[in-house]
Amino acid sequence: MAHQTEGQREKGEGPPPTYTPWLVVRATPSDKGKRPVLSGTPFCASPDIGAAPADPWGRVRPEEEVTVSVTVQNLGFATAAGVRATFWWAEATGGIVPSNAKRIGTSPRVSIAAGQAETLICGQPWTPHFIAGSHECLVVEVSCLSDPLQQSFRPDLDRHVGQRNMTILEPEGHPQSSMLILTNPFSEEVTTTLHLRSFAVQSAERLLGFGLHVRPVDALVHAGDRTLTDAFAALGLEVGDVETGTGLQVGKPDLKEGEAYGFSEEIQRQIRLRGHAAPHDFGPEIARITLPPAAVAHVEVTTDLGGLNGRALIHRLTQVADGVDVGGYALLSLP
Repeated sequence: MAHQTEGQREKGEGPPPTYTPWLVVRATPSDKGKRPVLSGTPFCASPDIGAAPADPWGRVRPEEEVTVSVTVQNLGFATAAGVRATFWWAEATGGIVPSNAKRIGTSPRVSIAAGQAETLICGQPWTPHFIAGSHECLVVEVSCLSDPLQQSFRPDLDRHVGQRNMTILEPEGHPQSSMLILTNPFSEEVTTTLHLRSFAVQSAERLLGFGLHVRPVDALVHAGDRTLTDAFAALGLEVGDVETGTGLQVGKPDLKEGEAYGFSEEIQRQIRLRGHAAPHDFGPEIARITLPPAAVAHVEVTTDLGGLNGRALIHRLTQVADGVDVGGYALLSLP
């Protein structure tokens, strides 16, 4: 295995040069485990979390048992022994918190050799429901004694955590509607805003069966990732901006009963530091609400089906609390 340069280690782009494991659940296709992730990174769409059965675009059916899994890389210089994954699901949310998650189950323990990857499968099935619409979240945490989990439920802070937004199939012709939960993960009142960037991909169906290193749906969500540049060029795919909100309707946020608790003061501090270290333009603001400490709000989002003039539409929603991106959601409309 090649050793890192001093420059790579200074940037935190990989494991330390010690004889230890380095487990990574990727946030993006090019993720090498650097944490915290940069502000503006779509860290809630891990390409390593899977569900089966699913259609070619990764969509699952309601009321049908699904097997969930996670592919874990060990980028370190020693075997990771006794690695286990814990799987959770939550209603669609812009910023997941421990109090909103429901446990699905765990995987058997495995060993992952240095430089290798293993797919860990949950021993219990997940049954998606139309609780609040056509989207739900999966969260996976992996850990072992020699490389333990540090920041639970925070894929932006911990390489052991992955989150993936799942689309639940609805009857053909029906718009995809979901009640998106906005959370305040902090112990004081904050102003929460929802931001949107929309873009389109022509001939997205060419991604099916192409043999990419990620699923076709992940290629769309992470279309700007540098590891996908050559594949998109080979397929003649172009990513273009569209007017914000094209094919998407967003309601007004409403404060609801419930609490978004579970993060320590130290984790709250790290969330703030990550966002304030590198300010980012998250796109136009489409909703705003002031949330009391650990409060939640609901906002309805509806996606028109059928894409736009033969193009796939991708809507990237980002929740920003007190100037920090605390989570996000990706919505797709396929032609």
